[in-house]
Amino acid sequence: MEKAEIKAIGDYLKDVHEGICEWDGTAPMQRYLYELYRIIERLMDATFKTKDKQLKVLLATLEYKARKYKAEIEQRLAVRN
Repeated sequence: MEKAEIKAIGDYLKDVHEGICEWDGTAPMQRYLYELYRIIERLMDATFKTKDKQLKVLLATLEYKARKYKAEIEQRLAVRN
């Protein structure tokens, strides 16, 4: 995973956090939820593949945040599977 992609994911997670705090409505949250599923999967794969320990920690931290935001949105939307 390249630095630009990691930065884009970090920026997106900031947007999701702001969206959760402001709760923009159901439709935006469903879009966030879809994208979070994709991001979590991408981060899991990248974390598994990398040998760089510092990068593993960064990717795992981003994945943790994404999972936390996903759980919050699912709880509010009551769509937990």
